[in-house]
Amino acid sequence: MIARKAFHNLSGILLIGILVMACAGCGSSSSHNLSQAQVQAISHEMATAVEAAVQAAIPADAAVERAPRSSLAKAVSDLQPDQLPGCTTSGTTTTCNFSMNSSTNCPDGGTIGVAGTFDFTLNSGSGSDSTTLTVTPTNCNVGSNLTINGDPNVMLSTTLTFANETIVFPATLSEKGGITYGPNPSGSCSVDATYTVTSPTSCTVSGTMCGQTLSGNC
Repeated sequence: MIARKAFHNLSGILLIGILVMACAGCGSSSSHNLSQAQVQAISHEMATAVEAAVQAAIPADAAVERAPRSSLAKAVSDLQPDQLPGCTTSGTTTTCNFSMNSSTNCPDGGTIGVAGTFDFTLNSGSGSDSTTLTVTPTNCNVGSNLTINGDPNVMLSTTLTFANETIVFPATLSEKGGITYGPNPSGSCSVDATYTVTSPTSCTVSGTMCGQTLSGNC
């Protein structure tokens, strides 16, 4: 009788163990993770929005080749304080104070807004800028039925150095903040990425987004 009772108890424990193992993935957040390709697509759209915002700040009559949607590297390289609105020169001092407020359309609807104010001073054409811009995706569909929004937004910090009114490489733009995404998968996650521009034709991205490692060209 004791042996039979022990057998029943052991059977019950084994049954519970089997059920637990079968449902090991139930309720797990892993099924809601974004893929590497999806994260790269989001990073690309953010870089495109920043590029568009920078290019919008360059006057159409500036003495640079202003081509829409060229590249983030080209847009950053074209930043020449002596040709930017909001920059004034008195003697050897150039003072810049101008706002940026741009909205870029996403591939399948929605937008990514970029806003902020550049405020820096150059002496004899040389100096540096550290500006923080706010990047806000709003119902931005990056493709494959994936839509992102700011949570509440992503902050972009610039580290730019000028010499003779020209960008000195490398120039870096660092993103930190959060986004939400959906509908399938859906969730929220953090962004910690850096865009590094090393020439007018070279820009690389590094860091992490939504638990995935970012790499490649901007």
